[in-house]
Amino acid sequence: MLLVVLAGCHASASCRSSTSPDASSSTLTVTNRTAKQTTVNVAFGADSSITGWPFCTSNPSGCSFTLAPSASQALPLGGYLNATFAFDAPVGCGATKAEVNIGNPAWSSDTADVSLVDGYSDKVQIEVSGEGLTLGPPMGATGNEKVYGLFPNGCDICVQRKSPPCGIAPGPLNGDGCKAGPDQYHPAVPCQWSGSRGRAFVVALVP
Repeated sequence: MLLVVLAGCHASASCRSSTSPDASSSTLTVTNRTAKQTTVNVAFGADSSITGWPFCTSNPSGCSFTLAPSASQALPLGGYLNATFAFDAPVGCGATKAEVNIGNPAWSSDTADVSLVDGYSDKVQIEVSGEGLTLGPPMGATGNEKVYGLFPNGCDICVQRKSPPCGIAPGPLNGDGCKAGPDQYHPAVPCQWSGSRGRAFVVALVP
């Protein structure tokens, strides 16, 4: 799954919904909490009105920029952002991804998740202000059945590898390290967060 266009969580329990605070805009920062320099690769959804920043070098799939150890970069949000982030790897097969959908004019909420649907490479988390929420980070390539706000490895519908990408074989409901639950709309532990606008999001590469 090269790029997920997030599904807005309409009546979906795969998301945790929140209604406060109520504000007109959100902020987004990417930070490197490791001891090594990292390259941040960004891919944009086809409907995203934001498709780059002056400090982000354009490439065929989006853009990229570097972060020194313990450095952060604020990402200006002058419009709707549908973006997927990966560290030190293209936004593609084998990479842990942070996915955000902020300011979508068709929705009333923002959404975010950490995805191992295409595979695992790094420990990445997304912090969401307002409730002290953290999505992820993964425990590793496996063992993520109870990690909040994270799609486990290859689990394209949260509770199952139904039609996974990147050569990953399909599997049974609740198998292969996917979340427990009867279907993608009722996972025991949500794979995605959905909540009101006006949040401060931090996408972090962690040790």
